[in-house]
Amino acid sequence: MNKRAFLEGFLTASTVAFGGQYMWRRLVEQPRLLLTGKPAPSALQSDALAPQGHYPAPPGNEAGFEFTQLQIESVRPAEGIPAPVPTLPSADSISLAHLDDDEVATYLRKIRNFDAIFPSDIYLDIRYEPLLLKTTQHLSRVESYMGHGNFNLMSFDEMLQSGRNFSAIGAFENDELNFLEEIFFANPTRYGFFGKKISQEITEAIPRKDVAKIPNSGHFLLKGESLNLYNQLRNDVGGGLILTSGVRSIVKQMHLFLAKTIEANGNLSRASRSLAPPGHSYHGIGDFDIGKIGFGEKNFTADFSATPEYQKIASLGYVNIRYPTDNLFGVRFEPWHIKLG
Repeated sequence: MNKRAFLEGFLTASTVAFGGQYMWRRLVEQPRLLLTGKPAPSALQSDALAPQGHYPAPPGNEAGFEFTQLQIESVRPAEGIPAPVPTLPSADSISLAHLDDDEVATYLRKIRNFDAIFPSDIYLDIRYEPLLLKTTQHLSRVESYMGHGNFNLMSFDEMLQSGRNFSAIGAFENDELNFLEEIFFANPTRYGFFGKKISQEITEAIPRKDVAKIPNSGHFLLKGESLNLYNQLRNDVGGGLILTSGVRSIVKQMHLFLAKTIEANGNLSRASRSLAPPGHSYHGIGDFDIGKIGFGEKNFTADFSATPEYQKIASLGYVNIRYPTDNLFGVRFEPWHIKLG
């Protein structure tokens, strides 16, 4: 049996679209899984009629993620037969011109209100909750022990080696590795991300000889076009510009995406509106993020587009951003994300 085909089908078939009774109770009563310092959304954003009333949690699931109950057999493909991956449009083929007015309005409402919760959002299956937490915490130990800069470039094989070599990290267990593979090979169009698959193999690595460390940033850029563009921006915009994120390995993007999924309380659609799933990030092939020195977390909000630095960039004529307003990738507006090519 083709393992990749199985994983692509299994995870997408294992996710659950809400819009039913448990969703409403989850929104109004269920606390966030992990505290992040950010308030939970106070109201459901409507792309369908919200259910009324409150309902008990499924038996044995009084805490944590709440999901409509599924029998495992109902989402597992027959032996030797991969579950079909849903046929959904890619960013290359989707066009708002081909959608009716209601579909256009729904799509735009989601990416304009990227951090809201919609009844049609897709959630990680409840059976993955313990693994989501366990694996994300394990990746956090790797980053903490090996260092932030090294983690940006760390390959999957290097991650495994770090776990075997350092007891403070600990070896990755089979259930964690299987979970990481399922996340990587899942088809994210199932939950609303329409970007290309940039990295086809989870073990793809970034050669250290191909990157340059950027002073005072803790980040790296690929030599050549990426590094040259950043240096040109610094020259044209001035010293107020800073690199906020450069080249990212698959391991780094995996950690970011899993952490975003936890922050979104298991909502894969909401997570993917803000962060490309692992294997789909253009940071792996040269894109980078820039910001204004002293602007802090606002560099990763639409507020950055109002800064003099961004206004200068917009006037240069040779710079493009990867995710403009009302883009077709299913992603929020990211004025900070510089596109290569």
